[in-house]
Amino acid sequence: MKYCKIIGFCLLLIASGFSQTQTEEGNKALDDVIVKETFEAGTEEEKLPVYLQADFSNLVEIPDRIFWSSVEWKYNDGKPTSTLFDCKLTSPELCQIIPAPAKVFHLNFKDLASWKINVFTSDGQNFRSLSGEGDPPKSISWDGRGTDGNPLVPGEHYSYSFTATDKAGNRRTFPGEAFIVPALYLTSEKGIWIGLSYSSLFSPEGYGLARSADDIAKELVNFVYYFSKEGKITVHSNHPDTDKFLNMLAPKLGRDVSFFQREMVPGNSQNCFVMLIN
Repeated sequence: MKYCKIIGFCLLLIASGFSQTQTEEGNKALDDVIVKETFEAGTEEEKLPVYLQADFSNLVEIPDRIFWSSVEWKYNDGKPTSTLFDCKLTSPELCQIIPAPAKVFHLNFKDLASWKINVFTSDGQNFRSLSGEGDPPKSISWDGRGTDGNPLVPGEHYSYSFTATDKAGNRRTFPGEAFIVPALYLTSEKGIWIGLSYSSLFSPEGYGLARSADDIAKELVNFVYYFSKEGKITVHSNHPDTDKFLNMLAPKLGRDVSFFQREMVPGNSQNCFVMLIN
């Protein structure tokens, strides 16, 4: 009888252990399912797309800039340009005078028969037209020149419109926002044409030079060192404080103000400061 009780007690312990093992395995399996499903849910959330709304229709691209560290001394007839100007390295400056293109139009039109972009002056005159057949490119560059080849006036307001004609002959015009190009330089056969708005050089209140005038003067020195071939600098400006700016610029070039040739420069220079480097 005693042995029967012992055997019964052992069988009870074995059954209890087996039951506990099944419970633990069941719990373990349940935990695995919960963790797995939680992981899968997290993975799905990470794959959700993110949409950003942005308008890139009025961007101006600057593909190339001149920095003081990239200036190389050019040689003319075996003589370095540094013989024309005293070598005065400037501190690194942010480039404010952009090269062409003056503006880049970003478009997204399909199934067109033709398209046209008109650039207008502030008085509504058509300054330049760009057009083509079929769908327009995603981006269209404008160098800043008018139909007559003359450059724009830096600081002046311009506007534009885009006209789309579909294959059925329907035409629609989309007006664009007004814009200003404060500073620009263009390359021509006569030299490097640099146009600067009056507001970037002179105080609008009539207090003399603007705060940005010194930075622009240092940048012009880099242009002269880099592009000058004959050592000839022609300047045109109708602003009454033009001499103040030239008095700031001349010492940076190691020259006297009389070094600058003051004459009319080709182009629309009646309302901006223009420098022609030869």
